Amino acid sequence: MIVTKPTPIQDRTPLRFGEHIFTFGQEVVELQDSSALMQAGDFPELHRRMEEDGYLFIRGFHPREKAERAALRTLQAIDEQGGIKPGTTVEEGIAAKDGQSYAFFRDVAVAHSPEVLDVVDGPHTFAFYQQYFGGPALTFDKRWLRAMGRGGNNFFHYDSVYVGRGTCNRVTMWSALTDIGLENGPLVLCLGSHRHQKMIQTYGQTDADRDLVDAVFSKDPHEMVHKFGFKLATAHFEPGDVLIFGLFMLHSSVPNLSDRYRISIDTRYQLASEPKDERFFGEGGNWLGNFYNKGATYTPMAELRARWGLE
Repeated sequence: MIVTKPTPIQDRTPLRFGEHIFTFGQEVVELQDSSALMQAGDFPELHRRMEEDGYLFIRGFHPREKAERAALRTLQAIDEQGGIKPGTTVEEGIAAKDGQSYAFFRDVAVAHSPEVLDVVDGPHTFAFYQQYFGGPALTFDKRWLRAMGRGGNNFFHYDSVYVGRGTCNRVTMWSALTDIGLENGPLVLCLGSHRHQKMIQTYGQTDADRDLVDAVFSKDPHEMVHKFGFKLATAHFEPGDVLIFGLFMLHSSVPNLSDRYRISIDTRYQLASEPKDERFFGEGGNWLGNFYNKGATYTPMAELRARWGLE
């Protein structure tokens, strides 16, 4: 496997995150690449790094050509819905208008297309997770395939609040399907948040659907850095690069500042022998998912954080 690597991000490089600007070498650092460990098959060291750092960043985990085919399949679906700018090619991935994003979570024709599943369900993927977990692995039927347009982003959260039922020995894999530089809305981790015991024992134990609580911990990157003391970590992602992390890693994404769709997919993996989160299994998009309590009132996160002493 040949892994290409973008130029390292230099100290003092700015990261524009909404109305805030952070600086590499100060509030934000570049993710540490673990691709050499994967190539060497050094799973003990991968486990040690996951325990210590809370994540694995693996460049070239998926063959680039497979990731690009999955992105093209997604863009073709967007084009069918009029989401590609007239006069441009589908391959360029230019949005027809600002603020336009697409989620294909239940659109199995796209999210479960052969091009997409060849990436996230490919033999290379399950071979890795069988070795990582030490036994046969499974993944959710739901795949979080997204195309973020200009301004599109997510907010800081633990995955435990959304997908935490069953085993806690479960990981998220975020796969970049397009080139995602600092201006295209990269994923961002809060380093050390997987060791923040108070946050884990309060916010991390909630279940958005069972407890009827707001699932987003914060929309403010400034407080993540200056109130909670986390360093942010991100990178310039290329098609096929992945981030793997557990249920208790705070993460978000930077708003996309470009006119090009930023395409990624989130998938979850665990030992097949351990308890599943049954909300995310079902044929043809027929799974329960999150936020199924229609008409329910959800407790605001501000109220919960005050109760927990995390305001």
